Amino acid sequence: MREAQADGVTTWAARGWADERGIDSATLSRLVRAWPRRAAVTSRSEILRDHAEFDPSIPDYPLGIVPFAEHPLFLAAAPEQRQRVLTGMWIGYNERVIATEQLIAEPAFGLVMRGVFPGSDDPLIRQGVQQALVDESFHTYMHMLAIDRARELRQVRSRPAQPELITYRRLRQTLAAMPERWERDVAVLVWGAMAETCINALLALLARDTGIQPMHSLITTLHLRDETAHGSVVVEVVRELYARMNAAQRRTVIRCLPPALEAFAEQDLSILRLELAAAGVAGAEEITGDLRTSSTGRRLVRDFSGAQRLVQQLGLAHEIDFDFPERPEWSPADGALR
Repeated sequence: MREAQADGVTTWAARGWADERGIDSATLSRLVRAWPRRAAVTSRSEILRDHAEFDPSIPDYPLGIVPFAEHPLFLAAAPEQRQRVLTGMWIGYNERVIATEQLIAEPAFGLVMRGVFPGSDDPLIRQGVQQALVDESFHTYMHMLAIDRARELRQVRSRPAQPELITYRRLRQTLAAMPERWERDVAVLVWGAMAETCINALLALLARDTGIQPMHSLITTLHLRDETAHGSVVVEVVRELYARMNAAQRRTVIRCLPPALEAFAEQDLSILRLELAAAGVAGAEEITGDLRTSSTGRRLVRDFSGAQRLVQQLGLAHEIDFDFPERPEWSPADGALR
């Protein structure tokens, strides 16, 4: 097959080149075959018609994962103000999940589907990634309905203008420092891979909580089932693509992994301040200021087991400068919920 050079990166003139035998991944093949019976869009679409009982006394968001839950100023707020904060955090959670899908995960999948990387034209990879794209579209729809229903039931008339998703801001900063298109493509792929391997941590925190509105737990549980499979798909796909990358592309993957991990770990305190202020809680600035001096208050994601597995599969465990924390007890095991 004819090899060509473009933007300093080796590309392949023939489509579907991966190698003469194609991709040979038993795991990816199994995940592709399981999709029709596993995916929420094919097996649980009735959620769109499900109107679970709503109890206004049940919170919308778990108080136990609110970083300022024990702050004296928050505890001093009126009960209805605290409830409005939790409702705002549930709505904001859904808004950020949608933004993550649309701004980070889907563009990365799109690059693979367009055959940008060597090996990405392989039929098995294309099937797995296209299935994930269908899932992501359905997830966006689920979370959009969750926002609409919460606003209707809680009579939320207006929302404070939300800042740009912090992980996307970090990605744009990284892309701005990359002069070559191929470098930017690799960065988008890495950010997308981190999105698909880190989002489980956020979903599991709500899916396992029995103290919030049942519909909220159901939506996050269904999303989590899909994303647990997506994490495995991404590990397999990125491993196959990385094996076919040239030295410059591989160096860019290594360079991008630490900032991508840090971006998904970061808590955007400005969002918390907005929710507190919108609910009329006095001292919103002081509350978030105190979080800024706390390591737990600055970190949003605390489970990086999926991303760590990807790093290990790529053989980069000793080349990535990131302090992976121990896996929490609540973290879904590999293959769980699949």
